[in-house]
Amino acid sequence: MRNPQAIVSIVLVSLAAIMLLVGWLAADPAEDGPDAAPQAFDRALAESYVKAGCWQCHSVETLRDQLNAEFGAGAGGDLPVGPDLSGMALQYHPDWHAAHFWDPGAVVAGSQMPAQHQLFDGQQLSTRGRDVIRFMLTLDAAPRSRTQWPTGNHELPPGDAARGKALFARHCSGCHGDGGNGDGPAARWFKATRPPARLAKGEAYRTSGQPRQSVYNTLTNGLPGTGMPSFFRLPDQDRADLTEYTVELLGR
Repeated sequence: MRNPQAIVSIVLVSLAAIMLLVGWLAADPAEDGPDAAPQAFDRALAESYVKAGCWQCHSVETLRDQLNAEFGAGAGGDLPVGPDLSGMALQYHPDWHAAHFWDPGAVVAGSQMPAQHQLFDGQQLSTRGRDVIRFMLTLDAAPRSRTQWPTGNHELPPGDAARGKALFARHCSGCHGDGGNGDGPAARWFKATRPPARLAKGEAYRTSGQPRQSVYNTLTNGLPGTGMPSFFRLPDQDRADLTEYTVELLGR
């Protein structure tokens, strides 16, 4: 014969479980957080992007469905070999795009992208070239698959100026020039935004009483909306070495 106390305990536990279940079912469902603002879609500008052939190498994660629906399978960049373009509007100035189209390797060291001279009339952007850039400037919804540029202050490791000089020649001379005089091959495209800093003449953007830290933060975070990109994909030590050489150029 079963112990009456054990039976009572089982009944009480069962009742408690039933009450918890009823309470959970009766509770209002949790509200979802607000969705991110959808990416705006300008069909006319998107058509210029598609006709320029950018979709053959790039995807736009935030507009993939619309591009495929409007212009055919693949227009959203289903098999990209280059970076996804979502969120580009938050990073680069139109002048940077112009320089990139004309000479990709001058602004992105080692770029595999061919020059896009078909987007120019002579050495001026064509209407289509301008519209492709205008399309890029609508891409303000951040992607899920690509890390955005970092922000804030970053710990600066000790740097090596000699090593930084070689890194500068590879990553920075296209805009800032071999000697840091702001006369690299891409510099002439920066017309509506600030031109590349003439570092060798002591020019630098957003420096403070701690020039090394300021330079390192700029290299890491970029200056969104200008021609100065983030180099956060470079190892921390590379950015520290670049910082040391840049501070040497600045004479600080």
